[in-house]
Amino acid sequence: METTASITHTVVHKHLQAFLEQRGIDAIVADYADDACFLAESGTYRGRCEISGFFERFMASLPAQAIENFALRHLSVEGDVALIVWSVGQDLPLGTDTFVVRGDKIARQTFAMHAAPVAQSGQALSHLLRGS
Repeated sequence: METTASITHTVVHKHLQAFLEQRGIDAIVADYADDACFLAESGTYRGRCEISGFFERFMASLPAQAIENFALRHLSVEGDVALIVWSVGQDLPLGTDTFVVRGDKIARQTFAMHAAPVAQSGQALSHLLRGS
């Protein structure tokens, strides 16, 4: 029988794979519970539909080669909570997500990142984070 931490690690790993292997928004959002809550600087997104909208905007605003430059700097899991720290080269030197996993789905997530202010892509990402 899998432990809670093992299930949490498996769900977060699957979620990251869907993103990095560019399986699409539907594959990314499939990891969320129907009533999931996603908190970001740009707002609070409830349910798969709103979370899907966030990811559509986020994916469209990523700088060129973002997926290829993605680096998972840290992953830690304690029970049903996971923390990842990541970067995407100089355009996005720091990002962090915290996940709460219930059963085999993401129930809660927080998201924050720091975008470089100078590049056009950085301006688009900063704009996304402000929710404008």
